[in-house]
Parts: sequence; C-alpha cells; structure tokens
Amino acid sequence: MNEKRRTLLKTIGGSTAIATLAGCVTTDDSDDGSSGDGSGDDGSGDDGSSQPTDGAGEATLWVDLLDAEDEDVDGYIADFEEETGHVINKEAPGGELDEQLDTSIPAGDGPDSWIWAHDWVGRFAVREQPPFLYDAADDLDVDLDVYTGAAQEAVQFDGGVYGLPFASETVTLFYNEDMVDEPPETFDEMVEIMEEFHDPAAGEYGLSYPVTDPYFTSGFLQAYGGDLYDEANLEVGVDSDEVKQGLGALETLFDYVPSDPSYESQIVVFADGLAPFAINGPWELGNLNEEVDNLGVTTLPTVDGNNPRTYSGIQMFYFSSMLADADQERIDAITDFAEWHTTSEEVARNNADRHGYIPVLESVVEDSDLSDDVQAFAQQVDHGVPMPTHPDMDSVWVPVEEALSRVFNGDQDGDAALDQAAEEIREQL
Repeated sequence: MNEKRRTLLKTIGGSTAIATLAGCVTTDDSDDGSSGDGSGDDGSGDDGSSQPTDGAGEATLWVDLLDAEDEDVDGYIADFEEETGHVINKEAPGGELDEQLDTSIPAGDGPDSWIWAHDWVGRFAVREQPPFLYDAADDLDVDLDVYTGAAQEAVQFDGGVYGLPFASETVTLFYNEDMVDEPPETFDEMVEIMEEFHDPAAGEYGLSYPVTDPYFTSGFLQAYGGDLYDEANLEVGVDSDEVKQGLGALETLFDYVPSDPSYESQIVVFADGLAPFAINGPWELGNLNEEVDNLGVTTLPTVDGNNPRTYSGIQMFYFSSMLADADQERIDAITDFAEWHTTSEEVARNNADRHGYIPVLESVVEDSDLSDDVQAFAQQVDHGVPMPTHPDMDSVWVPVEEALSRVFNGDQDGDAALDQAAEEIREQL
C-alpha cells in the first residue's frame, strides 16, 4: 500500500472536527491532536496532568489519523484511563510514520504501539537488528477467535502475535445519486455512465480515481484471478497473463480521470460534483458525506463477470519492541488498551457509523444494523484479498506504481510495462 496515504489524506483537509463518542470523557486539549515535536498531544503524561494510579502503567501510542478519527481516539483513551488507571500518551509521529519508526526504535525512544494497516507485520517481524515488534502472545487475555479470520491472520506472523485488529478497509465505488440513478453492476454499464458526463474541456470527468496507485487499482489488476504477488507460493505475478488482462480493463478507466493522477487532484473533482463516480476508501466517507448531498456507496462493478479483487488492509495496534525491556505495568497499559479498544462493541459500532470503519469484531460483523455504506465496503472486502504481509511485497509496490505511471502517460504499452516491473521486482528479491 502507498505508505504516504494517510499523510496525504491529512494534507487535503481531513474531516472537520465533530463531537466525540457519546458518553466519552473528553480531554481538555481540543486541538487537532497533532504534535510535531512528538510530545503528548492529549494533555496527559508528559505535562504531569495525568499519572497512572497505583499498580497501573503508562505507555505511548503513535497515531497519524484524520481529525475526526483522532478526536474519537482521544475519547476512547479518556474512558480507558478512567476505568483502569492506566495512562496512554497519544502522540503524533512528527513525520512519515515508517521513517520516524526507523529513526526512533533503533535510538530506543520509539512508541510502545502505533496504528497502521497490517502490511508491515511481515517485514517488521523478521527484522532483527534491531527488532521492531514485540510478541505479546503471553501478555494478552483476549481470545483471537473474537475477530474475523482475516483479522486473526493479519496480526500474526510465524507464530507470534504482534498486535490486535480493530477494522478492515478496502476501496470501492462511490457515486453521486444526483447524477446516477442506479449504480452500475457491470463494467460496461459504468463506462456508459462515465461517457455521459465526461467533458474535460468543461472541467468535468467520468471518474475520480488515483489510477497509478497499486493499492487503489489492485481490484482491476487482479480481477481475472492473477495476483500481483502470490504469497502462498512466494511468486511474483505482475507479468502474468491474468494481471495483463486486468490492466487492459484499468486502461479503459484511464480515459475518464483528470490528467493528474495524484490523490488530491482526483478526490477534489468528485467532492466538487464534477464526476459521477469515485473509487476510494472508507476513510473518505465523512468528508464526502459533507461535500456530496446524496452520496451512494456500492461494490465495484463486475468485469466480464468477475468481481474486482481489491487489496484489503486490517487496521491494527502494533506492539513495539520497546516493550521487550519494559516493566510489566507498561506492557499491561498498552496491551490492555488494545484489548479494550478492539473488543468493545460500542467502539466498533461508533467507528463504523462515524468513520466507515469495517468491523472485524465478529459480534459486530454479524450485526445487520450496520449502515448501507459500511455493508457495501464489507461486501467488497469479501470480494477482495488481504494485502500480502511477506517482506517480498515491499519490492512490488514501487515498480508497479512506476509501470502504471508510464502506461498512463503514454510512455509504454501495458504488457511491456508489467514485464519491466516484474523484472525489476525479481532483481530486488
């Protein structure tokens, strides 16, 4: 997945601040939750305003979320602290999360936990000098069976449990109900509607879609059964006939998006009512519901009868190697908070209602009261595949993104671009 995605989302404005979860005890600090110097941004811990009670511990959590998500985490932490006496110091990483981890953990001043999708588990779990993750299997009380099967798998690697899951995410189809009477069920139907609205000379387009990002385009690339990376067999599939066929479908969509494929340029045209469709993730639900009067969400249309196989990510609390030498109270503080957060039905439902988070807590997944939007994303998750966690996957993202850029810009044909990408990937492995 594009590791800069969440930072990009924050730079384009994010969700406006809204009230925290009903019943939560909010903190005194009502800013946006950011702290460029890495100091606690929720008013606890470093400034002495909150200290753990006897027998409780204090731990640090790094988050890089949209404003509304960040506010709710403040509320969850406040509730947890009041119930348990533990203290969780929530901080912003102060830059790109992976880069800050690369600097802080070797220096011994990294966080005890951070929030990110599961695709880092494999490469961080095998890193030994220094280790990045902590196996908390012996410190957890929760039975992993309370989570969906995909979520259970996502937080484990080679027998270790390196975090706890709280949501899944993927991309699917948004549509403007004022422009589209019925969402398309097939790719051809979608093309027909895009053709009706596409008029670049007037600043109008058929689609908003960051088409050179492999995470966003994985569904179409893998629609015919090919895998960018076959984790079961540890094989690169970028140059397979099936992926090349998928790129053929994706190239059709190239004709209907703005000339700048970057995330910011794409999302704004849909938010401004200048495109009938957008392909994006649940993190944009709050923003788009504010910008688009009648927003619809549905699964991606079938391509020659095939459901696009989008990559899905499992959002999780990672357990940092900073815990390896920590006292038990500190370990308990962060593992207890992760358990409290990820097993709370109230938290899961609130995150689904307010942020479009797709629940991974089984008791909530089975709840038919989830909104239509969240159910649409959940259905797309069912059609898709989890992002591979094997460290080899790190070598796949950039060559595929560069290949898509060359095709989008007309510098290379699709088959040749994928052949070149596959060769580059295999040379790195």
